[in-house]
Amino acid sequence: MNDSKWSDLSTRMSSAVVLLALFSVTLWLGPSGLLSLGFAGAIIMHWEMARMFGLSDRRTQVVMAMAAMGWLPMILFPAVAVNGLILPFVAGFLPVFIAAALTPKQRSVYIGYGIIITAGITAYWYITITLGSFGVLVLAVLVIMSDIGGYVFGRLVGGPKFWPSVSPKKTWSGTLAGWLLAATIGMYFSIYFNYMWTVPVSIIVVLGAQLGDIAESWVKRQVGVKDSSGLIPGHGGLLDRLDGFLGGAIIAGLFLNTYRVL
Repeated sequence: MNDSKWSDLSTRMSSAVVLLALFSVTLWLGPSGLLSLGFAGAIIMHWEMARMFGLSDRRTQVVMAMAAMGWLPMILFPAVAVNGLILPFVAGFLPVFIAAALTPKQRSVYIGYGIIITAGITAYWYITITLGSFGVLVLAVLVIMSDIGGYVFGRLVGGPKFWPSVSPKKTWSGTLAGWLLAATIGMYFSIYFNYMWTVPVSIIVVLGAQLGDIAESWVKRQVGVKDSSGLIPGHGGLLDRLDGFLGGAIIAGLFLNTYRVL
């Protein structure tokens, strides 16, 4: 075994335990805790985005203030937009457009990834409002299993890269392992709830998570940074940790909204 492949494992595990404990507390608190966590996460992710694109400290503070103004009403008055996603989606664009106007480089990239962040936070908000802690927990389990599959199998098996020009560390073995774990989880839910569609939906949600990871990797390559920040030891920044969660949430939110409409 090549020890260099696992050199960051202990640090990643330590940080993961802290993150898991925080997440568990917010799950126990229910929607109010989860919405508050999402609100804090949104501000931190916009802070990281602004720094990645070279905004000054003062301009970064403006972006964070706009993020707080945009998302705070969704936390305080979630029922206002529970039957329509336009309000939170528009609110989420507030810091994106302000930051894009202030950024000295790559405005189109900023807006493009800002759309993904906004859609992901909106989907998380929607899942929290409609399904509560259970829905967020299922989504988190799928994304975490995909991440574990990619990390462990990618290092144990290795092999061809999934998309080397964008995400040089991601392998086909890790990607397929994520799909397999998602199918296994989906099969469990299909047996428990008697819904066979949970298997393909679980796989597609994990695919969304993997594409979310790739999207953030592409953005970082465009702006020339390794991590979105150094906030989480062994993981980089919050965006580095939640890039897959944002992608998975978008897919899960779309399925949930479609199912509710039908």
